[in-house]
This record gives sequence, structure tokens and C-alpha cells, in this order.
Amino acid sequence: MLSIVIPAYNEEDRIGRTLETLTKFFKNHQIVVVFDGNDRTPEVVSKFPVELVVSSERLGKGGAIREGIRRSKGDVIIFLDADLPVQVESLCKVVKTLEGSDLVVTTRIFENLPAARGFLHRAFVFTAKLFFPSLRRIRDFQAGLKVMRRDKVTQVMDELVINDWLFDVNLIYSFVRRGFRVKEVAIPWDHQEKGSKVSRKVIKVSLMMFLSLVKLRTYYSPLKWLLSTGLYLRAERKVIRLLR
Repeated sequence: MLSIVIPAYNEEDRIGRTLETLTKFFKNHQIVVVFDGNDRTPEVVSKFPVELVVSSERLGKGGAIREGIRRSKGDVIIFLDADLPVQVESLCKVVKTLEGSDLVVTTRIFENLPAARGFLHRAFVFTAKLFFPSLRRIRDFQAGLKVMRRDKVTQVMDELVINDWLFDVNLIYSFVRRGFRVKEVAIPWDHQEKGSKVSRKVIKVSLMMFLSLVKLRTYYSPLKWLLSTGLYLRAERKVIRLLR
């Protein structure tokens, strides 16, 4: 059985179409939607035969995925963006690629990505590799479709400390440093600018992701204790206030 985990923060306009497709093609599999927003997403989700988890507090992308993983029952776990940016055929291709590996990372082949977003995407990939040289072969960190083996991801749960959009780097690095097998597969990607939470505040999100890179690098260094110091915590709070 597969477990499909979908983090859904205020996705009332997009998740209905996604669940309609997934429940049609994955009838005998588990679909878990984790909601931590304040719109009508739960009302939309309740119309479909899926599991809905409603959090009263903001979890962030990483926190929502971790909650979905904890509730998963399948041997194979998929996490997927709420707007379903891939065709079902591509999704099945990624699942099949898991044979002989522990984690499959997708590289997005964009057809409609705005130039500014494309530049920032490339800049982020370059920066992430500077912070984590062992990930130099990864071409795309942030694609919202990854497939992993449950028995492996449960071994790294304690290392998954990032709650925001940098969760993907956290996940991939935790697999790589354990020596688990990681594959990457390229698939067509339908970028939907309308409703994109990143595009609405792309500069602020970029600053937050950079701060999270610093946080993650520090977490895996002998200077881990710095994360609990007042200086770091004050800097992080200032950036968070800017994002509001």
C-alpha cells in the first residue's frame, strides 16, 4: 500500500481537483491531508474518502509532512504538493523508480516558470550545494514530489528539524549522510503561478530559506549549541516578523 501525504495550508481553491484525481487512480491506497490553515480546506477535503488531519497550530510544510509520515501506514510514502503539479503517469514513474533505492527526488522540467522564479531557483540550488557539498549531484531540492521507503524515513525523523520550505534539503541530506540510496528522476512540471504562496512574497521567502540553510548547517556541525543562543533566536524572530 502507498501512503500519499499532502500538506495543505489554505488550499481550498486547489485541493478539490487534486483529490478528485488521486482518489480515482489510487482507490486502495492511503491519502492523508494535513491542514494547518484558516480557510475552507477541511470542508472541501471532507467530500473525499481520505484522512484529514486538522492542526490548531501552524505546522509549516515540514511539520505537516512529518505529521503525515507519522500517520502513514504504507511501506512507501509519497509527499505531494496540494496543487498536483504532475500528471498521474509521471507520479507512477517516480514510484516505480523507487525500486532499488530508498528515496526518489524529482527534478522539475518547467514549461511555464516565470524568469524571476527561475533565477531564484537556480540561485538557491547553487547556495544549498555550497552549504552541503555532499548534495552536489542533486539538481533540484524543492520539487513537491518525493517518494521514500517508510522504514528508512522513520530512522531519520529525529533529524528532520526544519518546518519551512527548506524541509526538502533537510530530508535529502538526512538520507545521504546515512548512506541510504537516493535517486533523481526528471519529470514535466506544471508550475501554477496563481495561488502560489512563494510567488506572493518571493524575496521574503528567499531570506527565510537562507536563514534556514544556516540553521540546518549549524544543526549538523559541532556548533549546534549556537541554535539555542539568544543572538540566533533574535535574528530568526526578526526575519519571521518580516515575513508576516
